[in-house]
Amino acid sequence: MQNEFVFFGERHINCLPEPTDLEKELRIDRNSKFSPFSKFVGNDRAVRKMQTAAYTALGRDNHMMREMAFAVFGPSSAGKTTLVRLYAECVQLPFIEISPKSLKTTDDLFKIVRKSLSESGLDLIEISPKKFSLPPCVIFIDEVHALSSGVVDGLLKATEFDDCVLMTESGVVCDTYNVTWTIATTDEGKLFEAFRTRFSPIVLELLNKKDIAKIVKLSNPDWSLDLCEIVSHYNSRIPRKALEFARYMRMVKTMKCELSWEEIARSVAMDEGIDEFGMHEMHLRILRALESGPIAKTRISLVAGRKDEEVEKYILPWLLTETDDQPALICVTSKGYTITEDGLVELSKRK
Repeated sequence: MQNEFVFFGERHINCLPEPTDLEKELRIDRNSKFSPFSKFVGNDRAVRKMQTAAYTALGRDNHMMREMAFAVFGPSSAGKTTLVRLYAECVQLPFIEISPKSLKTTDDLFKIVRKSLSESGLDLIEISPKKFSLPPCVIFIDEVHALSSGVVDGLLKATEFDDCVLMTESGVVCDTYNVTWTIATTDEGKLFEAFRTRFSPIVLELLNKKDIAKIVKLSNPDWSLDLCEIVSHYNSRIPRKALEFARYMRMVKTMKCELSWEEIARSVAMDEGIDEFGMHEMHLRILRALESGPIAKTRISLVAGRKDEEVEKYILPWLLTETDDQPALICVTSKGYTITEDGLVELSKRK
């Protein structure tokens, strides 16, 4: 039978000593270059919760954290997967990401976990031909609200603090005692009620321009902060879009080196359909339609000319979200989506 995955203590092959409090603090400190959390910008409250769990896990010989399972809520591109991945990196455990589209049965879940562990250089601890135990790992299930009821039922037992057993349709029994369970969803309202009592909530929000500029700077250390702030002007709230914008700027600079970075940013914004005030033409189209009056939720995708899922997950959050430097431009009322006073101000800029 495979030995338990252990990081220090008498059970470790080298009898490594337990890390000191200072070593654990440096590992979780966002201001420390030794901490994976230093790569995550903004959402301080959410990060503090993960740091606390990581500090506790680092004080255990196998870095296991079973007291707390986490449900990460937030709009698309808010950094849900990134935050959990950095937690796994911090506590030096395998990170197993699972999409609901790949899960039809609990047997599928078992196979995906086993394959991912194998790719990490680990394997299941085999107790008998159909009985296994998972080594310490972090399992992350994205868009958990899309899981089938059969998989949900299996997960309820596996994530139960006093149960910790995954039973599959084919009769496999898997002890999940050592697993740190994390789930995520863009819509907290769709989360299964049974999960709410098992998972501690972590809420992520879209970022302000200052934080977006910091993220651009992390990926482009040779750029000045002023240049990164130009990027965040054209791409606020969503880090992924800002990073894509910055990469495109570099490509244009290579081709048109005689242009200034400001000129390149304006050119790239035009190519991306973003106006001088930093608003995408899709968002502007919706605001102009709402200027005439509220639009029912069922009809907003017709205005955008995009599929319902795309509008709900990727287009509307930018307009609905308020940050400390940008107000919400639309809101939800009994009549549907409605433009706010700040939304009207945005339109007036373009008249």
